[in-house]
Amino acid sequence: MDNDLDAAKKLVELAIRKLGLDPAAVRATAGTGGSQAAWTLERGSASVLVTLTRPEEEKTTYLRVASPVVTLPEDAARRNALLRRLLEMNAAGLANAAFGLVGDRVVAVSERPAQGLDAAEVEQMVRHLSAVADTFDDRFEKEFGATKA
Repeated sequence: MDNDLDAAKKLVELAIRKLGLDPAAVRATAGTGGSQAAWTLERGSASVLVTLTRPEEEKTTYLRVASPVVTLPEDAARRNALLRRLLEMNAAGLANAAFGLVGDRVVAVSERPAQGLDAAEVEQMVRHLSAVADTFDDRFEKEFGATKA
């Protein structure tokens, strides 16, 4: 199954080149073992983490694109209002993306199995996630007093 991961790595690196970046220059450390790969990209004001992972208990490799958006506001009323907005946006559909929390940080994420993946889809996921993060960091900062990630 390493061929699955290796093929996905080649697709991700091809997409990164199409974005005008050198995959070797943006490669990140992705834990231990050979069943992971990661790249960190800067797109506008957004940082985007692209990871490929194959959990030991599974035979499937997953592509995950994630971008931090904002840190939740301290004020409880503003925090609750932002959390409600995030859930409403997730339910309304963000077209191949969702908001989540990592600690107190709001992140935009998109994930799918790598099987059937092509470089154009990887490129689209990166462009879309970075646009979501870049758009909503300003909006959430202004509307809810959140701090840009």
